[in-house]
This record gives sequence, C-alpha cells and structure tokens, in this order.
Amino acid sequence: MKKEFNFKKSSKVGDRFKDKDVKVSVTARLDPKVVAWLRSESERKGIPYQTLMNSLLTEAMNSGSQEVVIRRIVREELKKTG
Repeated sequence: MKKEFNFKKSSKVGDRFKDKDVKVSVTARLDPKVVAWLRSESERKGIPYQTLMNSLLTEAMNSGSQEVVIRRIVREELKKTG
C-alpha cells in the first residue's frame, strides 16, 4: 500500500454530477405508515415507490408550497373513504 496519496486531480462526488441528470442514493428515516402508504400507492399506480416518492417531492419543490401537495393528497384520500 502506498504511504502517500495524491488527490490533486480528484473532485468531490457532487461536482461530478452537477450538470448530469443522475439520481443520487440517499438514506432517509420515515415512519412505517408513510412507507406503507407509499408502497400501496405505488402498487396502485404501477410504479416503484421510490419513483412515486421522487415525484411527490419534485411536485412539492416545484409548486413552491408543500401545502398544495398535502391538500391534494388529503383530497385523494378523502375520495377513497367517502
């Protein structure tokens, strides 16, 4: 094993993907009910639950208001039960 390493030409991981359309793997701690809901919704819609989660988060980010997304989800859930 080398005693010294040269990192002058290296870059941060984030810098390599800055302008690329690449998904980043993250670890998140979610309530079990949230994960169960995501999985059931994703099965109903026929898409992977991580894709659904990304879609919901992207919608919230682009809408400028999380309240809009939450209200939409609540309306959808009320239609199912009502």
